[in-house]
Amino acid sequence: MKSHCRYVLKKIPPPHVFRHARRHFLASETMKQRLAEIVRLMRLQGLNHLVIYADKEHGGNFEYLAGFIPRFEEALLVVSEKGELTYIMGNENLKLVPFARLSGACLHAPVFSLPNQPMENDRPLSALLARAGVMPGNKTGVVGWKLFTGQQTPLFDVPAFIFEAIKQAAGGAEKVINATGIFISPEYGARRLNRADEIAFYEYGASLASGAMLSALDAVAPGKTEKEIGQLLMADGQPNTVITIAATGDRFTHANLYPSDKLIQRG
Repeated sequence: MKSHCRYVLKKIPPPHVFRHARRHFLASETMKQRLAEIVRLMRLQGLNHLVIYADKEHGGNFEYLAGFIPRFEEALLVVSEKGELTYIMGNENLKLVPFARLSGACLHAPVFSLPNQPMENDRPLSALLARAGVMPGNKTGVVGWKLFTGQQTPLFDVPAFIFEAIKQAAGGAEKVINATGIFISPEYGARRLNRADEIAFYEYGASLASGAMLSALDAVAPGKTEKEIGQLLMADGQPNTVITIAATGDRFTHANLYPSDKLIQRG
């Protein structure tokens, strides 16, 4: 039996947008609770140390405890089973450690620095990891940003020179596991659950994103350029957590991923 649906196009009031909302910062107690949960999960897996990798595009797990991501460089955050933290940083990011949300020791690794940066005080990365407590006989977890579900052979998504240093400090690969699931496993990862304080923190970003999206959609019109619309996807100078897209018609001409001077046209 056929059903007959009737659609009616109506004008409705626009959703309310909270322009220039105040940014919410996580409470110190929330940060301490995050660390306590990570340590609890470490102990369940019998880990003595957790080595968390970060760069600017893959810094979420590092930022979850540190409150910042490294700029331009790689970085490591070593967590002991007692909850002690050691930041291993390149030249550019040493200055950020005193402002970390969770305090810890700081070790200098010039090898993480940009090309042609000074290499004074350069020590083997394995030696720095040993100073952070990673040692033969202990079980060490490595946190990258992928779970590699379905893989039979353990895989690690950190640069080879870092993984080799971790293996050397740990006394071999047999005591090193991929422990990224401690943060992002859909079954038990710490980041899958949020406290009220964290929901408020993320809602600030969600409000910025939805407000920018509404502004961009309202501005779409023939004769405007992709760049004019793309500019509206920025919000209060805050960093975006995804690459914004403002594209019309054929895409990727000249291998371009970003808004261009192309005029928006009907159809």
